[in-house]
Amino acid sequence: MNLILSITALLLGPVVYALGRRNRVARQVLDGFIFITIAGIICVNIIPESLAVGGYLAALFLVLGIAFPVIIERGFHGAMHEAHVLVLIIAAIGLVIHAIVDGIALLPMQGSNLASAVILHRLPVGMAIWWSLRPSLGLPVAIAAFATIIVASTAAYLFGASTTALAEAQSIAYVQAFVSGSLIHIVAFGVTHEHDKHIEPTAQAQDWGYRVGILIGLFLVFTGPQLHG
Repeated sequence: MNLILSITALLLGPVVYALGRRNRVARQVLDGFIFITIAGIICVNIIPESLAVGGYLAALFLVLGIAFPVIIERGFHGAMHEAHVLVLIIAAIGLVIHAIVDGIALLPMQGSNLASAVILHRLPVGMAIWWSLRPSLGLPVAIAAFATIIVASTAAYLFGASTTALAEAQSIAYVQAFVSGSLIHIVAFGVTHEHDKHIEPTAQAQDWGYRVGILIGLFLVFTGPQLHG
């Protein structure tokens, strides 16, 4: 049941985001919600877990991940679209690895609280994937990303114990740290970032809907760790 609920929450992401875009206030709420939730998941969950497993070397990979998009953008000599496509591909790989970790967390032996936290954060993850991949890489790639994440989570859930060691491996921690650093670059431009120009997230800071979305996202991010306990 946990696996089905997590998949449902993931797939509801694009639906909720598409419906929300029809209304200005709803779009602001969703933009703030996605922005702060994804940033929170990265900073509160993924990065600390990676550093705990990978140690100082994981910290080095995190720094490299933060620098990677900047290096790529300069290497492409201002070709922002191509640079962001490459970063998004790296991010997609990281999402697959995180999906494996999530699949393990959904196992009954992990407890209902941890599973609830995973299910809760699947909704904003689904919205963020749809926002980032569909405009840049097209509908088929976005659908393929969802399918890959679902397959990865399902495989980890079904094979359980045999994938636990993989999730705890230091090499996985290094990859997650690197990907988290790269994602920080994307998140830094907010969910209103268009791939042909940069729009700072503070551009909507005066809109009350955006602030409401941020508050909802903060509640979700900081409720998750409490559910873990």
